[in-house]
Amino acid sequence: MIEYTRGFLMALVGSLAYLPWLVLIPILAFFLLKDAHRFRRAALAALPHRYRLRAHRLFGELNTVLAAYIRAQLLACALIGCVCGVVFALLGVPYPVLLGVLAGVLEFIPLVGPFLVAVVAAVVAAFHAPMLGLRVAGCLAALRVVHDYVIYPRLVGRGLHIHPLAVVVAVLAGVELGGVAGLFMAVPVTAIVSVVYRHWLEWRSGDGLSDTPFRGAPA
Repeated sequence: MIEYTRGFLMALVGSLAYLPWLVLIPILAFFLLKDAHRFRRAALAALPHRYRLRAHRLFGELNTVLAAYIRAQLLACALIGCVCGVVFALLGVPYPVLLGVLAGVLEFIPLVGPFLVAVVAAVVAAFHAPMLGLRVAGCLAALRVVHDYVIYPRLVGRGLHIHPLAVVVAVLAGVELGGVAGLFMAVPVTAIVSVVYRHWLEWRSGDGLSDTPFRGAPA
């Protein structure tokens, strides 16, 4: 047990190296979304005229998929915040609303956020009653399992049109390949790859879009 705890703490400390990326990613995403139409116009203008209609549809679907992912992520944060607030209130933990809001905000940071919420909530509960801290830790662990393997895959998969099992596999693969950063990027990258692959299959099948002039493409 001691060795397991030590290994977990070492892995957590190692994951802190990805913290700058977790801060940088939302900032880059903001600027990319802010000027997305300019990037799309520039990309379409750089393509041969015969491929612009296909590219226009591809960019539109990618935008829809990423927007659906952001909505699902925000909904998951709100759900976790509400559930944690109710659980803390039922267990008698001090400041249940504040801790619930904290859980909802930190849910956006994979792995590190939920762990910090569990530590803070357990410590606050333990100061109130030692056994309460253990009950809080147990409830949060059970909630984590249900959310990560049942609720979240269905919530995200419905918006992105990806099977829940594929979401679970993508998250596990992201953790193995890239740690916290891989966990953060696993689902949107999987959605993007699926959209690009589907459009590639349609292009290979020859639906005529690649040969139709796209007069609406910006110069």
